[in-house]
Amino acid sequence: MKNKLRTVFLKQECMTRSVFICLGLVALIGAIVILCDGYKGAYLGPSAIIASYSFIVDIVFAYLAVSSLGREFQNRTINMIRVSSLSGREVILRKLLSFLVLSIVAATILVLELAFYKYSVQHVDFPLWDYIRGIYIDFLLYGAFIYMISSLLVLFVKNTLTAFVTAYFGVTGMTFFTLYLASLGDTMTKLMTYVPFSFMRAVFTSGQGFFNLREAFVLFVWTLVLLLFMPTIYEKRAFV
Repeated sequence: MKNKLRTVFLKQECMTRSVFICLGLVALIGAIVILCDGYKGAYLGPSAIIASYSFIVDIVFAYLAVSSLGREFQNRTINMIRVSSLSGREVILRKLLSFLVLSIVAATILVLELAFYKYSVQHVDFPLWDYIRGIYIDFLLYGAFIYMISSLLVLFVKNTLTAFVTAYFGVTGMTFFTLYLASLGDTMTKLMTYVPFSFMRAVFTSGQGFFNLREAFVLFVWTLVLLLFMPTIYEKRAFV
């Protein structure tokens, strides 16, 4: 049982074919932007690399997040995990930590591409160390929140594809909905600044900046709240 649990929480989370394909895809996107830089005298700069890379990472995060618990339902290994010695909180925490490792790997690939762009291509100068700090913080915060939302959806629908579509397009829908609510007056505008959907994707995929202190705090608090409630939902819904 111990070896099987290691497989579930380590190999299946970080060493799968899907993970390598997804990380290779996002690395390829960044490389393409770098290769295209300077074409016909148009220098794209680091913002174009970050924006293109983050746009694909947004999709990849949603897919890998729903796959984490989704494959357990698909393979019916969720029942084996339920009868193991691990509590619901331990299961969620282990999977979340594994996903954060993948977030760090994705951020590292982007940092390496930016370093190559700065020191080898040398078309545009920019403060790389400031970018490094922002990239790692954003990828960890955004990845953790997307993981919690996606896992919550998987527990309710118990289907990977449905959860992926709902997670990715649901965030888009919630973004427009929160922006609509923010347009209803000053009070609603202030309230919506404390709802992650109102800003998180726009900031993460813009390439123009990183989460400020308030936005980072809001994402962290929402993720923590979801983490506190998730074990209870897991105990009620984690079976096939």
